[in-house]
Amino acid sequence: MKNITPAELVNLVEALARTFEEEESSLNELDSKVGDGECGANLRKAFRTASVKLQSQLPRDVSSVIERLGMHFITSAGGTIGILFGVGIHAAGKEAAGISCLGATDVVKMGNAAIEAVKVRGKAQTGDKTFLDALIPAVAAFSASVDKGTSIDNALNDAVSSARKGAEATKSMVARTGRASYLGGRSLGHIDPGARAFVLALESAQKFLTGR
Repeated sequence: MKNITPAELVNLVEALARTFEEEESSLNELDSKVGDGECGANLRKAFRTASVKLQSQLPRDVSSVIERLGMHFITSAGGTIGILFGVGIHAAGKEAAGISCLGATDVVKMGNAAIEAVKVRGKAQTGDKTFLDALIPAVAAFSASVDKGTSIDNALNDAVSSARKGAEATKSMVARTGRASYLGGRSLGHIDPGARAFVLALESAQKFLTGR
């Protein structure tokens, strides 16, 4: 997989918008078990409006694309998951400052920056039944694969696999943050909607990036 240009990132956002349009109902249904049932709607709207804005005025560098996407989520997505996605994306964009084309090591640094930002803003850790339970293992797996010198495509496969396992593991967790935490033990048995949304985003990104 070759490095990623700003224009390709904008096209990736469009691919993500289509994914969340397709998955809106399934995410809303999942969220209705532990939240307000609007996770899918919020993410669908945020990605679609972000795609329109980015395509109407193409940013000139990688950092600008990602930071603008993050700020759009923070201000417009609605719901806790939208804000936390935005915080993570914006932190990743800041980490990409000065980069003209994204490479594998850049992605690792951006992923770690996103993790730390979400931990601080969301006051969450691994095991709290949030999308960090999918994000953290995904970044760790991608980083380990890159360090071993495997292909980026294989590293993406490892990241997606780890994210899926992490999201699935949230079924056995009791939510400790957000609206779901009010349910206590009743949050058991349900995948965290944010973790599932992250998996969908990562799968969509993998499909787009390997299909270029």
